[in-house]
Amino acid sequence: MSENIVHFEIKNKKAYLQINRPNALNALNKNVLTEIRDCCEILKDNKQIQVLIVSGSGDKSFVAGADIKELQELHNQNKEGENFSQWGAEIFSKLEQLPQITIARVQGFALGGGLELALACDFIIASEKARFSLPEVTLGLIPGFSGTQRLAKRIGSAKAIEWIVTAERYSATEALACGLVNHVVKSEDLIAFTEQIAEKIIKNAPLAVKTAKKVIQASEDSTFKEGCDIESKHFGLLLNQSESAEGISAFIEKRPAQF
Repeated sequence: MSENIVHFEIKNKKAYLQINRPNALNALNKNVLTEIRDCCEILKDNKQIQVLIVSGSGDKSFVAGADIKELQELHNQNKEGENFSQWGAEIFSKLEQLPQITIARVQGFALGGGLELALACDFIIASEKARFSLPEVTLGLIPGFSGTQRLAKRIGSAKAIEWIVTAERYSATEALACGLVNHVVKSEDLIAFTEQIAEKIIKNAPLAVKTAKKVIQASEDSTFKEGCDIESKHFGLLLNQSESAEGISAFIEKRPAQF
């Protein structure tokens, strides 16, 4: 994995994936997307890592969209545009489906493909200077990495249509108000606050945390009754695991659980 394009590090039950193209505002090109895919392959079966934090290098940008020059090369190339969109969408689906809790730590611009990358994470923590937009219609395009679908799920279809067809750029405060992001903090506090959230996750039972994510995601493709049945099934499975035995014993004995 190239040290120059994507930094990937594993430390203390956390993984860090940082896009490192600050001179291009961390724009996504094929090489970056390939390395994101490779990181997902490393993490998908790793039972030790509980949290993945995704970020961009520098203060100006999380990820400022796709590499426009590469898009230009795809113009009028028959189905190459569709193939590129499907390829990128599949990579972001791999990220979304990771068993770990994934956090997008957003500073500066999260535009186009950058916002789509953030949306593929479980939730977003943003600095007060973060800016969000899906401006593809200004290029005669639409979001291509499942942005139309994930934005609608996150903030509702009516708001998503407005965001996409106006190509408006929204502040972190506006993104918080509509449910796009979970937290907005001062720029100088962004890293520390994200670490605090990650540590809160890590101290809990790992299998229970991963199961909670799995069951919540299952609700997106299930009826309410089906989702409740999935929940009950996994509740029962967890109750037969050593983690729950330790958690319950620790509670009764008034001591910290050792997971």
